[in-house]
Order: sequence, then structure tokens, then C-alpha cells
Amino acid sequence: MTREEEIKLNKVLNKGQIFINFPVIIVMFSFIGIFYYLNKIELISRPIMLVGFVISFLLGWLVWSLFIAKWRIWAFEKIDEKFHAILKEEAIKTKLIWPDGHIFEKTEIRTTEQKLKILAINNRIEELKNTISS
Repeated sequence: MTREEEIKLNKVLNKGQIFINFPVIIVMFSFIGIFYYLNKIELISRPIMLVGFVISFLLGWLVWSLFIAKWRIWAFEKIDEKFHAILKEEAIKTKLIWPDGHIFEKTEIRTTEQKLKILAINNRIEELKNTISS
């Protein structure tokens, strides 16, 4: 991998961190703050606030579930396919995505079109791995 390709890979991963994790954090902490404030001004009880914290986490997860498939497809379209396996490994290492088949990977919300594109990307990664190992 050339230095230029490595820089491009890192940019794609960094954009993933911004595009995925930034909105998740904003949603989670905004709702945590709202529930905390409502408890402080005594509009809701402490148990309701704690339920609100769980809801905040679930809403953050929902944002991740909706955004991650779009980022995946975009990222793989930006990187030369010979580096797709590296991109996937790095995205897993940086906790942007989960490994294939992981229970949390199954929480991604994908359209039929996105499912087909991601399946094609994963199949191509496997083909390239098999070609290299042969």
C-alpha cells in the first residue's frame, strides 16, 4: 500500500468516525441531558430518569444502525477494491463496524439495495482473499 493509499484509507475511516460516532454521541448525550434536567426540575422521578438514560442509549444505537450501512457502502466505493479487506479490518478495529455475523452487526438497518451492495462487497473481499492465498 502506498503512502497516498494509506492516507486515503485513514481519511475514509476518520470520516466514518465523524459521520457515525459524532451523531451517536450528540443524540445520546442530548437525551441524557434532557432526562437529567427534567429530573433536576422535578418533572420526572429518578427511576424515570434512569429509564431515560436507557432510552438515550437505544436512540444512539438506532442512529448508528441507520447510518452505518450508508457509510460502509460509501467507504468501500472510495477505496480501491484490493484494499477492501484492510478497510474492513481497520473499521472493525476502530469499532466502526462489527465482524460479520456478530450479533450487533445484525442490528444494522439496511435497505434491500444496501444489503445487496454489502453482500457483493463482502463476496468480493472473500474472492480476493482466496486469490491471494492460492
